[in-house]
Amino acid sequence: MALKMVVTDLDGTLLTSADTLSQASVDAFVALKKRGILPVVATGRMYREASFAAGAIGATRFFMGMNGAQTLDLHSGETIYDQALSAQAVRDIVRVLDELAVFYQIYTRDRVYVRPYWMDNLAASGMKAEYLRRFAAGILPFTDSDALRAVKLFILCREREKQQRLRACLAALPAISLVASHHHYFEVLPRGLNKGVALRHLCTRLGIALAEVAAIGDSDNDLELLSGAGVGIAMGNAFTRLKNIADHIVPSNDEDGVAYALNEIIPRYL
Repeated sequence: MALKMVVTDLDGTLLTSADTLSQASVDAFVALKKRGILPVVATGRMYREASFAAGAIGATRFFMGMNGAQTLDLHSGETIYDQALSAQAVRDIVRVLDELAVFYQIYTRDRVYVRPYWMDNLAASGMKAEYLRRFAAGILPFTDSDALRAVKLFILCREREKQQRLRACLAALPAISLVASHHHYFEVLPRGLNKGVALRHLCTRLGIALAEVAAIGDSDNDLELLSGAGVGIAMGNAFTRLKNIADHIVPSNDEDGVAYALNEIIPRYL
């Protein structure tokens, strides 16, 4: 089947390590859209954090955000698919994270929250400078997680020992899944939810077969996305697990890997 849709991850894939867009990748997406191929972003970010990139590549119709927890029709404003964590699950997760003293963010459908003591010290969190430049002003404090309808949690943890404790503690919670979106970035989602689930819902909505989709990614949270798509493309900087299941491997996100995929690989499937 000829491809009808190309889905790309953002961090570690379309975005460089400095959290910026390559003009070559933007140009390649724009050219592909002119040929009738639908570009879609599938990311751990909410739309507000991803709109600068989605808009640049022309992915302005549909959006799969927060690792599959929210799929939007950007034209109508309709939520095609969404899920949230239970209040009890969030309480259990927050207890673990506070005990480990790691930085984390709680994502609702349209807001990001952190503990009050991080509000004046976000630069020490380890978040990328470009992310903070764009979005720090919109981050809000929280004291009671029950007051939030949490969709996912983002965790930044660089220490290997803490990562092991984090995995062990959260593995004991039955209602959630923990996935890595970077070597020290982790995402907590409702169990069974992933980008692959979101892709199936979107394809059903559009009448597009999974075989007519190409997906590009780099991390564990892209695993189901790439394995479910007709053509799976892993970045050169991708986790080994992703490279092992990919149909193609392209240069890294700092070497115009997405542009290479769109210019050299995707045309073979059109």
